[in-house]
Amino acid sequence: MVAVLFWGSSAPIGKYLIVTRFDTLILAQTRTSLTFILLLVYFLFKNRTIFKIDITDVWKFIILGVVGISMTNYTYYFTAKESSVATAILVQYTAPVWVVLYSVFVNKEDTLDRITVLSLVLGLLGCYFAVTAGSLQSINLKGWALITGPMSAFTFAYQILATKQLLKRYSLWTVLVYMFGFSAVFWLCINPPWHIIAKNYSVSDWGMFWMFAVISILIPQTAFVSGLKYQDASTAGIVSILEPVIAIIAAFLILGESLSMIQLFGAVLVVGAVGLLQVHPVVMKKMVSKFTF
Repeated sequence: MVAVLFWGSSAPIGKYLIVTRFDTLILAQTRTSLTFILLLVYFLFKNRTIFKIDITDVWKFIILGVVGISMTNYTYYFTAKESSVATAILVQYTAPVWVVLYSVFVNKEDTLDRITVLSLVLGLLGCYFAVTAGSLQSINLKGWALITGPMSAFTFAYQILATKQLLKRYSLWTVLVYMFGFSAVFWLCINPPWHIIAKNYSVSDWGMFWMFAVISILIPQTAFVSGLKYQDASTAGIVSILEPVIAIIAAFLILGESLSMIQLFGAVLVVGAVGLLQVHPVVMKKMVSKFTF
């Protein structure tokens, strides 16, 4: 819940920064790279044991950092810029579908019961109404967004699943340090320091980068990964659908964007979907007959 609160609240801020001041690349790069610097400096003095990993797992952290973090961030913001924020959010939050399907049919770690299916359907339907206000015209994938939109969903699904697997062997902070570290290295290869220096960003610009890194990824990613330690990947994926609801409410409060009754109805559906997952199984047996597909 903390994760989706910060992710959703930072969405309109990110939109504002991209539209008015910065390009997509620098925003995606700085939010993960500066987060890595904060964690690196802190744990160099606090607890260096978190840097110990099995050499055979390095490639897993590299893929998680590059695909799960860097690509998820960039493809989301690129889609938002090329089409619309509504489209980018809606497409990316089909990710829980892929998480559920993979967890059930490939990993075989979760079971597909009525509660999970109903929660997923309600969440996706609510996300659609909350983001589009029921208008198909607001879904507008075009150009490269036809590729980056679905890619953001797949990479986000991979991020959830890969993080969950690594948490079985490593601590929360070890996973975070290495995922952000390899993401930072990847971005330095794409956009090296001298290119950034040539932009002549001001002190206030860097202050904005640091602030955005903390509220948009350090706090929420830490909370989300922490939550993954106690929830299965399917549940975490469905709960993350709350982010678009928070985003449209934040856009209403921060940017003055419209908020219709249909969008509020969608928000209620999403909250209901998440609430359904939290109901105790004993209570659910009275409401829904239990079975697996």
